[in-house]
Amino acid sequence: MSISIKSIKKKDRACELIQKNKMIFKCPVCSSIMFINHSGSLTCNSNHSFDLSRKGYINLLTSSYTPVYTKELFESRHKVCEAGFYDPLIDKLAEIIDGYKQSKEHKGMNILDAGCGEGSHINSIFNKIANNSNTFKGSKFESSTFVGIDISKDSINIGARNNADIIWCVADLAKLPFQNGSFDVVLNILSPANYSEFNRVLDDEGIVIKVVPGSEYLIELRELFYKGEDGSEYSNNIVIDYFKEKLDVKDIKHINYKYELDRQLLPDFVKMTPLTWGKVIDGLNKYETDISTATVDLTILVGTKKKL
Repeated sequence: MSISIKSIKKKDRACELIQKNKMIFKCPVCSSIMFINHSGSLTCNSNHSFDLSRKGYINLLTSSYTPVYTKELFESRHKVCEAGFYDPLIDKLAEIIDGYKQSKEHKGMNILDAGCGEGSHINSIFNKIANNSNTFKGSKFESSTFVGIDISKDSINIGARNNADIIWCVADLAKLPFQNGSFDVVLNILSPANYSEFNRVLDDEGIVIKVVPGSEYLIELRELFYKGEDGSEYSNNIVIDYFKEKLDVKDIKHINYKYELDRQLLPDFVKMTPLTWGKVIDGLNKYETDISTATVDLTILVGTKKKL
């Protein structure tokens, strides 16, 4: 089987990034430190070895995993994200990270997107910061490290297509393969959380940024598919209360806007969310004609480790 030059370069660049940041990794089997060996695998002193994919990601799962989300869902979500559906959210997250970073004295920053899905959010944040010459080139951000992890190999496969210098890992949120205190920022965007692991890998002065849906998030879909059934109404109070229980809340922000849906994007918009699971979608067309805009209603929670 032939391997393209592009794939080789991507693998080499990923190897270089991991080598540069090998100190943040810990073996998911025995928890010892890790290093890149001569063949380009991430290995520990006990010889537990994890190969780097030619596509530029590393699989650090230690057990089999049955996918919950389909590859088709991730591909559709990627297209919707690429169309700018979440751009106002990305702007706000980059602003929060920038504000946090400006308060730090040390150079460099480690940012983890835990449960990154197909990687669009962390990739967009990276590009947003990198393209802003005032906050990136020659600044504290220039030596920063961005890491995206998800338990789905299909989703990480999509994320690794991006050309940004991001370390992509297939890994379990319940057993993060990183050293204690190795991240300044942990992002958790529209994804399940594991606060014990977030606290463990978070620097003592670091922040967790969690994004949860608001009551009007994608309300057009919920009203269309559920029409008064369970699922047509949603409250994020339980999720917010649990966040407050696990972390000291430093800020809460709300984002609410309407996104005008392009006709060509409608099939992917419908497919990108588990809201439509279990619903018979007959060709999608009869649903698509009823959707012209989508409400994006999100709550951003910013928290730190609880002080003892």
